[in-house]
Amino acid sequence: MKTFLSLAALPMLAASTLHAQQVDAEAFLIYEGGDTERVWLTAASTTAIRYKETAQAVDTKDAKLSDIESVYILEPAALTEAIELFQARKYGEAKEKLGAVQSTYKPFAELPDNPSTTAAYLVLECLRKSGDLEGLGKALESFDKSGLTREHQLRQLELYAMWDAVRAKDWPRLENIAKERIQQRLPGYQRAQVGYCLGLALDSQEKIIPALNAYNIAITADTGASEDITRAAALNALRLYPREPGVQTAMKLWGTKDENPNSSGHQLLLECGALAALYELTLGGGEALPTDAKNLLKYKPKPLPAAEAK
Repeated sequence: MKTFLSLAALPMLAASTLHAQQVDAEAFLIYEGGDTERVWLTAASTTAIRYKETAQAVDTKDAKLSDIESVYILEPAALTEAIELFQARKYGEAKEKLGAVQSTYKPFAELPDNPSTTAAYLVLECLRKSGDLEGLGKALESFDKSGLTREHQLRQLELYAMWDAVRAKDWPRLENIAKERIQQRLPGYQRAQVGYCLGLALDSQEKIIPALNAYNIAITADTGASEDITRAAALNALRLYPREPGVQTAMKLWGTKDENPNSSGHQLLLECGALAALYELTLGGGEALPTDAKNLLKYKPKPLPAAEAK
């Protein structure tokens, strides 16, 4: 049942909150039993909301959140525009617009999945994706996660500890965190992060083969959506392959009578050549291989003869 109360009966809506609004937020109130009501929120707290029944209305009503099943705030156009910039990897522009959304919708920051908290979270992601790990650490100090409810967002907040270890170049700590996380079920973009960070930790400790395996996780976990991580992991792997002693031997023997196609070094060299070719084809996102890696293309596996392939 709908219950509307006067402002005097809602002390939980603090005056400072009520007068801080920058814009009304279009929303749907969803009641027990499935009834919905379209409203325009003007203020909110953890226990109550104030709203108008039409966008042009002057009068407002107040309601306890305990009388409402949930409040669904429609995504503002400004947030949609910022998300499009974020998805286009224009992180600087996106961060600026997200900051404006965060400020504008601050009066609703205590509601679940509100635009202000969503924008603040995406600012964190802009900082991570652009490599500004110092900025990420500072932004986390004032970030309030109480408005987040989605599991993948809350898990990403936990993964920032891993990125802080990258920032500090604390490779043993990073290895421990990443090894624990890699055992968990993760969406592709987070598994790519963990694989890449584990690769960094192992790479920096001269653990070449384990690092290559970790970078391979980063490359394959979320190729389409995590291009930046995929590209960085691929370049790091291409740098590492020629440092492996067995690969160095296979490179010296390549094309000679002493070449051993069955050796582990030879197989790794073929992997290296295949990765170099794949980088030029797709992983590089249109970027050519670095000059010092172009010679690796000659080691890509040769196509099977037609009859053998059949």
